[in-house]
Amino acid sequence: MNQPKLEITRATRSDMPLVAHFIRSSAEWYKPFIAQKDLSEHEVGEKWIAKNYPLRDFFIGYNQHEPVGTISMQTVRGYTYLGYIYLDVAHVGKRFGHQLVEFAKLRSQGIGNKGMFLIAHPEASWSVKAYKKMGFKKIASKKEDVLAWNDGVLEPYYEEGFELYLKDF
Repeated sequence: MNQPKLEITRATRSDMPLVAHFIRSSAEWYKPFIAQKDLSEHEVGEKWIAKNYPLRDFFIGYNQHEPVGTISMQTVRGYTYLGYIYLDVAHVGKRFGHQLVEFAKLRSQGIGNKGMFLIAHPEASWSVKAYKKMGFKKIASKKEDVLAWNDGVLEPYYEEGFELYLKDF
């Protein structure tokens, strides 16, 4: 089966409501296990956009001109932090997430980063399974270990119960 190739472009500030839509589209999936204080990272709106757009590079993937998902990238201490990898729920399971991560990998390698990292909740089995297929390895489960990695780089991003995954190049 031929997989349609995504066209991936950098999101502009005016694209951010679409990025927020991708993130919100699966917020219900996380509610059973996400700490109440962290739901704001999944039920995002204008306040989240204003805070996060200047911090990260956001990209949108298009399948035949239809927007299907987003990924954010941020270089931190020689690694690329993938903070948001989300597909519209109608497009989950079509390998578009793999294409977004491969795009991030090529960009990261192109600027000389050592690898990519992300955090995922162990009960988000759909994402954990996908990340492992993409070559990410779980390197920390305990909060103190996640927060200590790479001189505490995840302190501002940590969500309760999330584990750290790394893909070295």
